[in-house]
Formats: sequence, structure tokens, C-alpha cells
Amino acid sequence: MTGFRQDVTYGARMLLKRPGFTAVAVLTLALGIGANSAIFSVVNAVLLRPLPYEEAERLVRIGGRDLRRAAEPPGTFSPPDFYDWRARSTNVFEGVAAIDGWSPSLTGTGEPERIQAAKVSANFFSLLRAAPAAGRTFLTEEERRGNHYVVVLSHGLWQRRFGGDPSIVGRQIELTGEKLTVVGIMPREFQMPRFTGYDYEEPELWIPFAPDLANWTRSGRSVDAGIARLKAGVTIEQAQGEMEQIGRGLQEQYPKSNATATVKVVSLYEQLVGATRPALLVFVAAVGFVLLIACANVANLLLARSAARQKEIAIRAALGASRVRVVRQLLTESVLLSLVGGALGLLLAMWANDLLLALSAGAIPRIEGAGLDARVLLFTFAVSALTGIVFGLAPALQASKTDLNEMLKDGGRTTYGTTRGRVRALLVVSEVALSLVLLVGAGLLIKSFARLSAVDPGFDTENVLTMTVFLNGKKYPRDEEHPVFFDAVVERARTLPDVEHVGLVSNLPVSGNFDRISIYPEGQLIAEGEAQDTEQYMVNADYFGALRIPLREGRIFTSEDRSEAPPAVVVSESTAHNFWPNESAVGKRIKTGDASNPWLNVVGVVGDVRHYGLDKPANMQIYRPHAQRPSQQMTLVVRTRTEPEAHAGRVREQLWAVDRDQPVYDIKTMREYVADSIAERRFSMLIVAVFALVALLLAVVGVYGVMSYTVAQRTHEIGVRMALGARGTDILKLVIGQGMILALAGVATGILAAFVVTRAMSSLLFGVSALDASIFTAVAVLLASVALLACYIPARRATRVDPLVALRYE
Repeated sequence: MTGFRQDVTYGARMLLKRPGFTAVAVLTLALGIGANSAIFSVVNAVLLRPLPYEEAERLVRIGGRDLRRAAEPPGTFSPPDFYDWRARSTNVFEGVAAIDGWSPSLTGTGEPERIQAAKVSANFFSLLRAAPAAGRTFLTEEERRGNHYVVVLSHGLWQRRFGGDPSIVGRQIELTGEKLTVVGIMPREFQMPRFTGYDYEEPELWIPFAPDLANWTRSGRSVDAGIARLKAGVTIEQAQGEMEQIGRGLQEQYPKSNATATVKVVSLYEQLVGATRPALLVFVAAVGFVLLIACANVANLLLARSAARQKEIAIRAALGASRVRVVRQLLTESVLLSLVGGALGLLLAMWANDLLLALSAGAIPRIEGAGLDARVLLFTFAVSALTGIVFGLAPALQASKTDLNEMLKDGGRTTYGTTRGRVRALLVVSEVALSLVLLVGAGLLIKSFARLSAVDPGFDTENVLTMTVFLNGKKYPRDEEHPVFFDAVVERARTLPDVEHVGLVSNLPVSGNFDRISIYPEGQLIAEGEAQDTEQYMVNADYFGALRIPLREGRIFTSEDRSEAPPAVVVSESTAHNFWPNESAVGKRIKTGDASNPWLNVVGVVGDVRHYGLDKPANMQIYRPHAQRPSQQMTLVVRTRTEPEAHAGRVREQLWAVDRDQPVYDIKTMREYVADSIAERRFSMLIVAVFALVALLLAVVGVYGVMSYTVAQRTHEIGVRMALGARGTDILKLVIGQGMILALAGVATGILAAFVVTRAMSSLLFGVSALDASIFTAVAVLLASVALLACYIPARRATRVDPLVALRYE
């Protein structure tokens, strides 16, 4: 310990004596270590930290699965199927709960507000082992219709709308015209599971899942999700096998509705974070490269510094210090450097965490939990210590090899050293190679994002404002009342200045909401249960004009397509080509749902719309007049001549002029919806691009540092060359040539490495090959050009060496 204290004290003193060297090294390490700490904090929050539920590893998501689309995540299901699953799966599950999204209107306390809510089975909270902060959760008997008028509030809603009043438990609140009794309040830390394939915001309240089974058929699969808790010792594979057997039983029992239906069971953890793992692994690799480049840079600095300390080390050796003792001293100094860099890196990581949260914009689940906890601090300390050893070992071993006779001679010149030069050259090649891999990855993501952004969604996003309304079922109980309300809103909104079109649609494209239905074309034999699903939209006549969806054939809806008119339908190009290839779809007839429904006359064909995102192909789509197929929930689509945001208040006032009690929510532009749909790809691109730029900067500094050091060490040689007649251009070529040999070796090595590494990024790319030649070429040229500049500056300085001064060097 005495020797260790001496090493630390002496090392700290040596670092303080050279503040310039220390500052550069610490800042370089802080960039590398800070970036790693920031990304690790995200990985820790998203992938490593367990779900906030007791024995979370036993929680699974269950859902419906169509045998024809086995690769899809668990999907929706019907209430009758759910109750059969729950009753028959007691061998593998402790319990099964249903979750169904709901968006009621909260009225009676201040301004009417649309609330994100969920209908859940009575055992939902007990399955998650979640206890209320006040009151209770649901009772089994409250799952029955008539007993379900109770509600559990989230902590956030309790604070925001009810001022944290504990007496709210036992009182009634009004939701969409119904009086419900508050029976409990969940604690602040309770989080609702979020599932891949089911996009909803965090619920602010819950009511019992109590469907009216008399009005449900097994083909009406509209329940959003299910969760279950495995019995102790039961694996997911065993549960999947059991549920598939239950599914086969239901297929035999209900062949009409369940012919292709089965059940899918997946880990709840995988459903929550599995889709983000590839992007996070790319981030980890990127910051790892940045740290390696930082290590190479600091190692080069230490090699340069060790050359100047050769006499000091020789004296220590002459006084009896062993080579191990010298290496230990030098490693202590490098670890001290890295620990200081790690401490500064933590400060950078704190700032970077805030930046990551802002950039992610909800693209990464659970990222809000990223921060500096004990695990991140331990990781940073471990990385700092390991980094100090990694970048300090080679310089320490090189510095400890000294020729005592030569170094102790009076006036002996410090030597550049062939081995030391090779090590420095290898470090530069490594830096350039790692930087090229990162730059290629960033280039691929940037090109991919550009390609994705250029995709035609099938509609025009410019100058379009949207807002959604869900009518109170108590105030507007009859279907025929819904078009009356919305038509009145549309007529009033049309009178506003700078408004061109006012459309209505039941589910807005790229919003995450959808409505699928089976269709049966006339004259084509399709068995029930084998029909292809299409997306169904209820729209008004002006919807196509509002989004500028092109008409390909026939006509769009008019004001004549009312409830008393013949049922009309407009289909998309994909639908027309699928069912009526090489012939006109106009004039054909289809049925939706099942054979008992009336025929719908195809009156027009419009362009395809990418409903699920720019990176997803357009599915088949049909459109029906809202007047003939009323819906409680509709979204206004307002096209304006000026910036749409400026019209939000006026449009909302026109809606409230029709009925002040109807809440308006999701007030957004179509540009925002499209931007949100590609937010995860944008986030990945930005993060990798930032790391690539940092890597490029560090690599350039590394090349510049090596060439500057080489010129300084060879000043005497350069002076001799110039005294013997060498011109400035000869010296320029010599220095630049040596530097570019290292840079081009790094470029070549990096290209080979990138061929391997970028294949792992394929899932993050769109419309771009992982081996895109243009990106590889552009990055190689960029890196070589920047390296050339980094070599030119020291080379230019070498041409200005005065031979007389150089010949007196040392």
C-alpha cells in the first residue's frame, strides 16, 4: 500500500506538471467514456432493468393469431374466445387478464377532457402484483355487466384533475355520460405494460372489462391485448403448446369463426423491448468504437510523452527500479488519467441523457428511466479503470525498454524508436479503420432515412390540421345522430378564412389506429373465415380532397350518398387489382363482415395510402360514407392555405359552437403524424451520426498528432536533407506520403471491417443495401481527404525548418 500511495502521489504530480497534455487526454477520454456511460444508462433502463412487476419473468402477453400470418405479434381477439382461454388454461397460467383500450370523456369537473383509459379484467392488478395507494382494485363480481360502474384512478390523474383529494375514493365521476364510483387510486410508480403492435398512451384510469356477450360474436375480434402469469416451473414453450391445443379445440367447436384462429404466447419483456434491441446494440457498438478511438489517441499521447521521459525512466532503472515497478508507475498514471476522464465523462453523460430523452421523442420504450444509478456508476468506474490499462499498457511496456548506457550519456538524444513508431502507426491505422466503420454506418442510416422520408405516403401532408372527437354515447345514443353532429361541424369549419377542405375520417393514416374487416366480392367463392382482411375507413365526401388522395377511376362520395341512398364504397388500387385484375372495379359489388350484410356498390377507385407507416406497404383499403356507416369517433382533417397550427383554436371553437361538452383531443398536423411514425429511425440516425462525427474528429486529431510528433522527432533528419539540397516540395511529399500510407491502410482495413459489421444493421435500413457502394466510396474519399489535410499541416511546418537550427537540434 505504501508503494501504491507513492505511485498515485507521484503520478498525480507528474500530470499536474503538464496541464496541457493532461487536459487534452482527459477531454478525449471524457468524450469516449461519457458517450459509453450515456448509452449504457439507456441500455440499462431499457434492456437490463427488470420490468417493474414482481416476478416479471413469469408475465407473458397472449393474443389472437391468424394461422395465415404466423409471424405477426399477438393480435386482437373476441371476448368469448378470451373467456374460453381463461377457463381452459389453468394448467399453465395462474391467471389471464384482458386489456382493452378506451378513451372516455371526463366531464362534470372543469373543461371536458378526453382521457386515455383501459378496460381490464378484475384480476389485472393482482396478476401484476400491483396494490393501490388508496382504496381497492376491482372485485370479481364487477366484471359482470351492471356491476361494472367503478373506476380506479392513476396517481397522475388524481393529482391533475382532483387536486390529490383523498376523499375522491367513494365519490362518483362522470365518464362519457355515465356515473362511476372511484374505488381506488394507483401509486405514482405503477406503469401499464405497453405492447408491440398496440399503440396507446399510458392510461390514466381503469374500469372493469365487462363486455356484453349477447352482442359479441367470435368473429368480432376487437379486444386489444391479454396478459397472463405463468405457473411456477412452466415455460413459455409449454404455455404456447397448451394454448395451441386450446385453439385447436375452439377451431373444431366453432369452425365458422375460428377456422384459422389460434393463440400466441410471448414474453412480456420481449413484447415491451424486443423490437428496440437491434438499434440499442448498434448504439453500443458505435460508442464502443468511439471509446477505442479515444484510447488509441491517448495511447499515442503517452507514447510521445514517454519518449521525452526516457532519461527519467533510465535513472529510475539505474537506481534499482525493476521493469515491473516502472510499468506499474506508468500504468498508475494512465489509470489516474482515465478515472479523471471518467468523472468528467459522468457529467457529460448527465447532459447527454437529457439530450437522448429529447431526441427519442418516445421512440424507445422505457428510455424515460435512463439515468445515473448505481449500476451506471459501477459501469463507468469499471470502464474508466479498464480504459486506463488498455491505453496505458503499450506505452508503459515501450517506455520501460531503455538502453541505460545510451540514455545516461550526457546530452544523449531521445530516440524515436522503431518499435515505438510501429505501435503509433498501428494505433493510427486502427483509429482510421474504426472511424470508417462508424461513418459508413452513419451514412447508411442517413441515406436510408432520406429514402424513407421521400416515400410517397399516398396523401399530401402539407398544411393539414387534424383533431379528433369521440361523441358522448349518452348524449348521442343513436347512430343517425352522429353524422348530423359532424356535418354541422364541417359546415361551420368550412366558413373559416383560408380553409380549403374539411374532411372526416374514422382512423387517420399513420396514427396507429386501424379498423380491419373481411370483404367478399360478388361472384368469387370465398369461404367465411378465409376472407382477406382490408382496412376500413368511414369518411365524408371532402376527405379525399383534404388529403389529396388521387381518384383513379369512377367517382368519390357526394352529398347524395346518405343513409337512404344505395350503399356505396370506394376501394383502393390494391383492393381493385387484387379482386378484379385486368378489369374495372367500378360497378362491382362487395359484402363486408359476413354474408348476411347488404351489398355495397363500388363507385370509385382511389390511390393506395400507407396507413401503417412510410416503411410499411399499403394494404387493401375500402372507404364508406360516414352517413351510411356512422361512427362515434371521427377525426377532422382540415386543409388550409396557410400554416395549419394557426387555425387550431378557430376550428376547435367552431366545433364547440355545435356542442361545448364534446372534448377535442389529438390536435396535430399531418406532418407531425408522419414525423412520429419515423421517429425511431430518425433517433437511430442522429445518434450514430453524432458518434461518427466524434470518431472522425478523434481520428483526425490522432493522425495530426502522429505526424506532428514525427516531424518534431525528425527535425534533425529534415535539416540534413535540406542542407544536402532537398526542396520544400520533397519534404512535403515525404511527410504527407508517410502519413497517407497510414491513413489509406486504415481506410482499407475499415472497408473490410465495414463489410462485416454493416450486415448487422440490415433491419434498421430502408431501401438501402448494407453494402451500398456509393456510401462506402463517399466515406472512404471523405476520410482520405480529411487525413490528407491532417498530414498537410505538419508537413507544411516541416518545409519551414531552418537547416542551421535543425543541425544544432539537441
